[in-house]
Amino acid sequence: MSKNEIEIKPGIGLGKIKFGMSREEVESILGPASHKEFTYFDEDEQDKSDAWEYHPLRLDLSFEEAEGYRLMIIGVSSEDYLLQGSSLIGLSTEELMEELELLGFTDLEIEDLSTEDEPDQKLLSSESNAVNFWLQSDILEEIQWGTQFSDDETIRWPE
Repeated sequence: MSKNEIEIKPGIGLGKIKFGMSREEVESILGPASHKEFTYFDEDEQDKSDAWEYHPLRLDLSFEEAEGYRLMIIGVSSEDYLLQGSSLIGLSTEELMEELELLGFTDLEIEDLSTEDEPDQKLLSSESNAVNFWLQSDILEEIQWGTQFSDDETIRWPE
């Protein structure tokens, strides 16, 4: 993959993949996913999501039913992906926070999401950029970002 294809663009997408694309548009660029699974956001099985995994690329995509199965969320877990030219996967919490501040992320919040299955899981997030950084045992394992909103209900789709 070229540098242009691996650049994380908050609010826009990843390389040629843009938020708002249909499943067919994404598949025409990336080919078939390694794994596809429908998931639900609530117990009533409303708000369905079509989650796609591209194992060799260490890339996850989520298409939301409520938005006509348009691409809403991207997640990456390889150090090959870059945010403003910086590789972040594998950094410690302290290193990550220092790097993000240098990149202009000023609204960082950290939350402990540890469970019995994931005993040392933390979420570092930037609400203004709609980016989540998932840490396990003090190491960044996944970067996840999604569409941005102009108000509580209006998505700002990229051009």
